[in-house]
Amino acid sequence: MIRAYVLLIGIAVGVISCSPEESNSIQYEIAAIHNDSIHQLKVTMSFLPSQDGITVLEYPDNAWGQENLHEAIKHMELQEVQGEIETDKDSGWVTLKHPKDLKRLQFQYILQQDFENPIGSRKVYRPIIQPEYFHLFSHNLFMVPKTIGDTINVNLYWKGFKVDEVVHHSFGSNKKQQRLENIPKTQFLESIFVGGDFKVDEITIKGSKVFLATRGDWVPFSVDEMKTLLEETIKYQRNFWDDHSQPYFTVTMQPIFEANGSSYQGTGLTNSFATSFSNNTFLEKEQMVHLFNHELMHNWIGLAIKNKNEEEQYWFSEGFTEYYTHKNVAKNRINGLDGSYFIDAINDLVRNLYSLSIKEVPNSEMNYENFWSNPEYQKLPYYRGALFAFYLDYSIMEKSQGEQSLDNLMKDLLTSAKEEGKKLDHSHFLENLRSYLPDNAESMLQTYIENGKLLPLVDFYGTMGLEYTPEIYVYDLGFQFTEDKRGIYSVVEGSEAEKAGLQSGDRIISQSIWFGNAEIPVEIGVDRDGKQLKFSYLPVKAENAAALVNSKENIERLRL
Repeated sequence: MIRAYVLLIGIAVGVISCSPEESNSIQYEIAAIHNDSIHQLKVTMSFLPSQDGITVLEYPDNAWGQENLHEAIKHMELQEVQGEIETDKDSGWVTLKHPKDLKRLQFQYILQQDFENPIGSRKVYRPIIQPEYFHLFSHNLFMVPKTIGDTINVNLYWKGFKVDEVVHHSFGSNKKQQRLENIPKTQFLESIFVGGDFKVDEITIKGSKVFLATRGDWVPFSVDEMKTLLEETIKYQRNFWDDHSQPYFTVTMQPIFEANGSSYQGTGLTNSFATSFSNNTFLEKEQMVHLFNHELMHNWIGLAIKNKNEEEQYWFSEGFTEYYTHKNVAKNRINGLDGSYFIDAINDLVRNLYSLSIKEVPNSEMNYENFWSNPEYQKLPYYRGALFAFYLDYSIMEKSQGEQSLDNLMKDLLTSAKEEGKKLDHSHFLENLRSYLPDNAESMLQTYIENGKLLPLVDFYGTMGLEYTPEIYVYDLGFQFTEDKRGIYSVVEGSEAEKAGLQSGDRIISQSIWFGNAEIPVEIGVDRDGKQLKFSYLPVKAENAAALVNSKENIERLRL
């Protein structure tokens, strides 16, 4: 899953000592409480309020694709003073009206999970507070004064937790009292906090500590397998970027419910990334390999090399991350995967891109509203950007006769980000790309990213001397649901659904559909004029798009 990524810096951690009267300091006391068998977190915050008697706290009602987050707030009160509390959900504000010229203000609020179990993939970005554990992102846990400044000091006190209960987060592990000094506010609000029955394992990589926080027993793999995979991934990625500077990093893994099929997602955060996996037999280890490598690659692509305009450059922050995920895995044989895996991954990217109805929309349509409201827009920058990175990588290799590659360009971008604070936009990317492809850099970026045209893969593979087939089969359900999802609104002419016998107006009485998977048959039962019928078909269609042959010769030509 995508979020705004922040640059990782060292955070000074020590004994809590600052007073809440400091203008940029906040003290939080987080307590586990139980109210009529309902489990809650009580947060008491102390800080220097606005001297005019009106203090605005930030707590977004809509964030990360979630709406109505304020429903998790069950109680709010000013302590020690009289005043009023007003909520503006549209702005994501809680306004406190209090006496003027206070040296300290104490405010308390109670958070409670606002949805029923089981916890599925659509709920992981909401506050999760269970009898056994909690899992919250910082913007769902902490209210922050709007005017506190860009850099803050934070004191954390954890109360009411048993000795054997974990408190673990982006800034430390099992510290019930902690002070974070001079941390950018954006970094504090891009972090993960978990606690309860999580189990925390420690890994040391070239002197740096890496933690893995998991809970429960996992069906598809063991915790030791996860640790090995995490260690491999981090080691090889840090070696690639020549960057072992991060002293603390954590990965959290939360099991979620999925009745049929597998689901997994992750979010890159400050000093961490948070993942959620469906804990069932459908989940495969290769899916975990992909997620670990993708999210950890965001430490550099998206976090260190930051987008200037978030959605506009998702083709880079998500697409190039996806490409280097596959390249890093194949180059380093992570989990035994090699060049054959890489070719399959490239073909899957082509297949997935061609299955989108919006595959050729211009990049100007990639905005916040489209991205968070339309699943196809959420997928597009991954597929388009990754294939563009693949195209550039081998174009640079071809032109330089193997002396250079996209790797050189990526390291140039990292250097300019670290040394000059440069953010990634189209002009900055183009400026660096011209150093490697001076003759056609501008036309490439404009045609295949800005205008959204499909890459000329047939010509490209031919120039590279790669074996390919000129046709690829992509997922195609072949019909549209009615608005209530209980019937068939229309059937695509010539589709496998039409050939199987489905008709517009059929009412659905049973279905087994693996959305996006072209290899598993659709099984669907309908009611047509009082007669019950059953149909089965493969949801595929042929597209004129080149598919690489998975051969030893192609692996050698791709230098894998």
